[in-house]
Amino acid sequence: MNQIETMSDSEFIIELAKRIIPVQAISPESGGEGEGKRADVLMEILTEMGVKNVQRYEVRDSHNVVRPSLVVKEGNRDRTFWIVAHIDTVPIGNRSLWSYDPFQPTVKGDRIYGRGTSDNGQAVFLSLLLLRKLRKADLKYNIGIVFVADEEVGSKYGIEFLLDKGLFSKNDLVLVPDAGTSEGTEIEVAEKSILWLKFKVSGKQYHASQPFMAVNANRESMKFFLMLDQALHERFADENPIFTPPYSTFEPTKREKNVDNVNTIPGSEIQYYDCRILPKYDLDIVTDFIDEKIREFHKTSKARISYEFFQREQAPLPTHESSDIVRILKDAIREVKGKEAKAIGIGGGTCAAFFRRRGIEAAVWCTTEPEVAHQADEYVLIPHILGDCKVIEKIIYG
Repeated sequence: MNQIETMSDSEFIIELAKRIIPVQAISPESGGEGEGKRADVLMEILTEMGVKNVQRYEVRDSHNVVRPSLVVKEGNRDRTFWIVAHIDTVPIGNRSLWSYDPFQPTVKGDRIYGRGTSDNGQAVFLSLLLLRKLRKADLKYNIGIVFVADEEVGSKYGIEFLLDKGLFSKNDLVLVPDAGTSEGTEIEVAEKSILWLKFKVSGKQYHASQPFMAVNANRESMKFFLMLDQALHERFADENPIFTPPYSTFEPTKREKNVDNVNTIPGSEIQYYDCRILPKYDLDIVTDFIDEKIREFHKTSKARISYEFFQREQAPLPTHESSDIVRILKDAIREVKGKEAKAIGIGGGTCAAFFRRRGIEAAVWCTTEPEVAHQADEYVLIPHILGDCKVIEKIIYG
């Protein structure tokens, strides 16, 4: 970064990726060490850029790991335009599916490959580029940048912690660049409720040659989850066209190891569910329905089903389409891109939901490839970052 002032914007973005992406920032819940080292690298970069108004907020999580978030605020105006970028990432998944080293960014034309380059490196690179090009004297609004921890598994130690600190005003404008399309013409104003459940199916372990002595938790779990899957989709079947997909989703995902050997019938199964539910449905009604299905299953099975909440977030009211943040974004997109943007809803959870829950209207927007986050060979397109920078500059400088 010694030549930071002479780099082109594209070169600057590539240099950022080379420094940030190799520093893993996976949450302890997903088997990582958290964002501490990545926050350290960001502090180094901000210092080298001459950014002085940086506050570091730290909270110790349930694993006794310190989870840091960084906040930068520049300007002396009455209103602040905030950009919220998260610095944690998901694990790489199956390494054999990657064509490139996930933690060594690879540049191919306009693309930068690597885990976290899109989700949410794109927002991190964009934020740093805006700070690099900052013209304080010309600001229409204060510019605030938030690099938050813990977004991928709940945000308890990230944006929720910062909101409790009272850093944001209901008069502020909040942008979360964490979802979008390749055209950059969709502004997310609503999110589905999130319900992550950890189910335990308890049976009786025994030798596989004598199944009559066992209660096969593997078989019973398959019976139960197939029944539950069908029942949930039938009961909560309404659609809302603002969302894609327009219906609630109930997906069995992670499954924990049961037994080590082939000839043992497992007595316990652990299965996780990721549910993204239309805001019209109260999550209490959903869990009451699940409880009912468990009671029904217990009438015909010797296995016993229990569950606990891994994450539970009732969707807040949407950001209104006539709000300042949506109106200002639409105007800037029209002027810079020459295109009309529309308001949509998504199934993924972002930091915007936490602002909406506090009565602060927030929008989620960026120009991005929608099918690369959490995937093998994740990548970001440099022109998307450069174009989004122009849109935001149109807003903050008027």
